[in-house]
Amino acid sequence: MHRLVTVLMVGVLWLYPLMTEAGTAGMTGEQPPEQKQLISKDNFKLVQERLKAEGVYAGPVTGEMNAQTEAALRAYQEKQSLPVSGAADEATLKKLQLELPTVRQGETN
Repeated sequence: MHRLVTVLMVGVLWLYPLMTEAGTAGMTGEQPPEQKQLISKDNFKLVQERLKAEGVYAGPVTGEMNAQTEAALRAYQEKQSLPVSGAADEATLKKLQLELPTVRQGETN
């Protein structure tokens, strides 16, 4: 009986690190950058249209951030030797030749 308990305890202790790593999958990946200011939906459509004109975005022009838009921003930033963040940050907007008014969180435009 003692041998069975010992084998079970060793097995659980051996598997414990594997179980905890599996439970944290996806939590250690890169987080999207926090944007201090938001771009209005209409202005974000302009960003998507400019990315489309640059040949890095093939998705719909919806004015909403999605995986395709983030990937296009990253591709454009890399192409232009900008810091790659996937966000429509000030440096990226400037390189896209867009000067957009921003909306602070909680405000509407």
